[in-house]
Amino acid sequence: MAKLRTNVHVTDDNGAVHVFGPADEVPEWAQALITNPKAWLEPPSASRLTEPAPSPTVKKAPAKRAAPRRKAGGGDAAVSDG
Repeated sequence: MAKLRTNVHVTDDNGAVHVFGPADEVPEWAQALITNPKAWLEPPSASRLTEPAPSPTVKKAPAKRAAPRRKAGGGDAAVSDG
């Protein structure tokens, strides 16, 4: 059974954050996400370590739109009171 050396924070697929510590039983889904070997006092089974870690999804930032060009003003033309 895998045991943690310290407290770790893990975010699940729904975006909820879970905290696991040395006294907690770490579920398999969380074991797969804890990739820092220094976090483990007793690492999970070798089969978990041989599975590739899920690659993080990278979202592209939306392209910035250029501000529309302003029309040229009349320069120093006089303004009528009119």
